[in-house]
Amino acid sequence: MYQGKLVRLRAFDNSDLMYTLSINNDYDVMRTASAGILYPTTVEDQARFMSNQTSYSAGDYQFAVERLDNGRFIGQCGLMQVNWKNRRAEMGIMLDKDAIGQGYGTDAVATLCKFAFNEMNLHKLKAVVFDFNTAAIRCYEKCGFQMEGQLKDEVFREGKYHSAYVMALINTEG
Repeated sequence: MYQGKLVRLRAFDNSDLMYTLSINNDYDVMRTASAGILYPTTVEDQARFMSNQTSYSAGDYQFAVERLDNGRFIGQCGLMQVNWKNRRAEMGIMLDKDAIGQGYGTDAVATLCKFAFNEMNLHKLKAVVFDFNTAAIRCYEKCGFQMEGQLKDEVFREGKYHSAYVMALINTEG
């Protein structure tokens, strides 16, 4: 539905269930995306999540990410914790590890930012990124995000504490 140069952001459909489940159960992907305990997602839980992602939901705005060249599902991205009074939201992205490093993430983030600013009239987008997720830091920086702060020892992963960076992009045109 929303198209970048390399990807399309669209609604989830039933054919995405097993792909999203695979990404959500991939330790290498989830270690960079979740501060919580990495516990396997069931088919039922994933189906419930996907069924809640409709145009009628008022909270989170989640999209499936697919490649433009072949229509292949490669991940998901979205806006969470939308604060309408202050016109801000937190954003996140999870891609299949085979799609990382090829520009798809940067294009998906840029496309999601356009949606947030031009369709939702948001003013500020925020992303929280773990210090060891250098690919995500580079991706957000390419899209214009700037570091706003550091949350020290924010996440316990693989036997030690890691910091998280708060990065943000402000729509200077709106």
